[in-house]
Amino acid sequence: MKPSKMFMSIAAAMAFGSGAALADSDANQVRYKTGFEAPDFVAGQPLAGQQGWNAPPPLSAEAAVVSKDKPRQGKQSVFVPGADLVHQDFINELTQGYYDAIGSYRKPICLIATQSGCKTLVDELDSENIYTGYEAKGRVVRVSAHVRVDGARTLGNNFFSASVGAIAVGTDSDTGKLAPEGVGELAISSDGHVYGYSGAHYVPTPFLVKDRVTLDEWHTLAVEADFGERKTRFFVDDEYIGWIWFDNQVTTDLLLRGSMLVYAAPESGTAERTLYEKKNYSAHFDQFAIKVEHPHNR
Repeated sequence: MKPSKMFMSIAAAMAFGSGAALADSDANQVRYKTGFEAPDFVAGQPLAGQQGWNAPPPLSAEAAVVSKDKPRQGKQSVFVPGADLVHQDFINELTQGYYDAIGSYRKPICLIATQSGCKTLVDELDSENIYTGYEAKGRVVRVSAHVRVDGARTLGNNFFSASVGAIAVGTDSDTGKLAPEGVGELAISSDGHVYGYSGAHYVPTPFLVKDRVTLDEWHTLAVEADFGERKTRFFVDDEYIGWIWFDNQVTTDLLLRGSMLVYAAPESGTAERTLYEKKNYSAHFDQFAIKVEHPHNR
């Protein structure tokens, strides 16, 4: 699932190489880390607009709020009530009914090109299409957070999920222009599993599935995008669960951002009984980090 690509669509309608060298200053470097604590973050206010976080409309920009409810560490975290995820017809259409509402909360890894390790790419086909991000140059970039999904288990139905993801710059296969492309996303689902996938497609694929995890409980999710080997590794509660190749559309080494995302499928039921409702689910995020690491083999 790629909400950044969805947003572009709606707007239009309306090897790690063994010989590669790493400078010590670039490896094991925390590019960004936060526990969403005061005074930098104000409780009761939307996350978007605080400390460089953004959320594109119409992807439920106001749903994620800084909250004192259920922090994993410290006194604050980010809370996303399922009831505040806004239905969008275009999401339902693009995902063929797989998703109905999405919240996408984004932290750019580079605010300006002059930051250390940052670079700007200008689209050769569209000079107004410009991206600034971290130039990974074969390095491993790890995006992680503590995540929890609250609500009843939805057996066999990926109704509600919360994820962390990494977004790079690639080339759109239809237009040939530069475009944001997912390099890895890891989600806790209300069906009681954790899923790893590229994040480069409207519907999440391919899946890596971990054995059942507990809802109503914090878990640590980490996505490691290896720009040398062009693969992404996934970790749940510090346990390595597998890897996938980068999607072919990821054609650069430029990492744009780390993201926290929340998804809801269409609500379902009968006149007599509602089976799944967004209002009965919520997501929480804490201790979000983006870190550059030494390459390693697994």
